[in-house]
Amino acid sequence: MRNYLLALFIILSPAVLLATERFGFEEQHMGVLVRIILYAPASEVAEEAAKEAFAVFNTLNGIMSDYDSESELMQLCTNNGSHHVSDDLFNVLKASKHYSKISDGAFDITIGPMVGLWRRSRRIDELPKQQYVDQAKKLVGNHLWELDEQTRSVRLLKTGMKLDLGGIAKGYAVDKAFEIIQKHGIASQLVDAGGDFRVGSPPPGEEGWKIAKENETVLLKNTAMATSGGRFQFVEIDGVRYAHIVDPNTGFGMTGLQTVHVSAPTAMEADALATAVFILGKEKGKALIDKLPKVSVEIVEH
Repeated sequence: MRNYLLALFIILSPAVLLATERFGFEEQHMGVLVRIILYAPASEVAEEAAKEAFAVFNTLNGIMSDYDSESELMQLCTNNGSHHVSDDLFNVLKASKHYSKISDGAFDITIGPMVGLWRRSRRIDELPKQQYVDQAKKLVGNHLWELDEQTRSVRLLKTGMKLDLGGIAKGYAVDKAFEIIQKHGIASQLVDAGGDFRVGSPPPGEEGWKIAKENETVLLKNTAMATSGGRFQFVEIDGVRYAHIVDPNTGFGMTGLQTVHVSAPTAMEADALATAVFILGKEKGKALIDKLPKVSVEIVEH
């Protein structure tokens, strides 16, 4: 799921002081505001857990950013041949390969060349020329890169390919931060990165975390959710509204105004599937989700 302002926010209940207290922390990471809410027995415990969780976001951004030419991801794209990669990058690439396969290519991290064209179009309010889109298409496709499980290495098969993990890296970071906080013995927590979030056990005395979504409030616990759509981040060119999310089949921004909410056991899964469903559309998107265990989707038309 790409960065954009979501029509979704967390309703935080007043602190219930039983064995634990409520603590909240905020920092900017991966281009979004990351919020951590947790219930801990003491401020020292809460602060240490949050500090380590935020450090995870910082570390993973240094590995997976496509804006930083020095990131591990961009070094992989710049240099030809097969490359051994870190465990975190390999885990995300392996998951990306899987989600591309089950979504028939709707989720595709090789879309980087198309995204580059579209970022420029959004800046200058002008569609990319078809000849450049056609050139970019030659560098896009799940079949154009390979993973080796034994050596934990990656090979890009064409020069000029650029991987874009914008639809999955943030969800992965949420999960890793969530796991760090769990290791501190904290069960009741919420990690929210610009609308990609994961919650644990409910706050003390509550049945769940109160989540405001569209025109309703839902109670969630021990789950993750991600949202994708073009309602808030878009550009209008020649009277047509294009979302910031690029369709790998066309090379242009999606024109649908729907919003997709996906709930899944992990934030990474929710993140990738929200993007896939938005690109697939309502019918094919729901068909995909129906095949997956413990995953649900809500598609809202605007």
